[in-house]
Amino acid sequence: MKYFKLSEFACNCGCGKNKINRTFVRILSSARQESINQDGTEIPFVISSGYRCEKHIESINYVKNHPAKKGEKQLTSEHTKGLAADIIVKNSRERAVILGALMNSGLSRFGISHNRNGFSFIHVDMADEDLKPPGVIWTY
Repeated sequence: MKYFKLSEFACNCGCGKNKINRTFVRILSSARQESINQDGTEIPFVISSGYRCEKHIESINYVKNHPAKKGEKQLTSEHTKGLAADIIVKNSRERAVILGALMNSGLSRFGISHNRNGFSFIHVDMADEDLKPPGVIWTY
């Protein structure tokens, strides 16, 4: 792949597991190719989190922070399925360009974080549309 090494998507807990979906990475690569500033300079996609093992998900209290609604099945993180990534952004211009490139590549589920723990990122995932709706943007 031109823009990524698969190792960039390995779990950050130290276990080294990496079950990132290759189709997802190809779509990210396509988006990265379109991530260009108005002045023609490229904006890299710096991955801060890709695949997450179950131990990692437990350590960040995913279930506690995303409780199931009454009568509904507990949702799982797309990171554990290898279908999500967090991309670091340095400023609002980068955020706009990267988000536009991701949308133009057909992705439609985004989480926007601003200055969380000293950095900002865009979460992007490819969830099963029967479980999680497409065409959404949320904030952290």
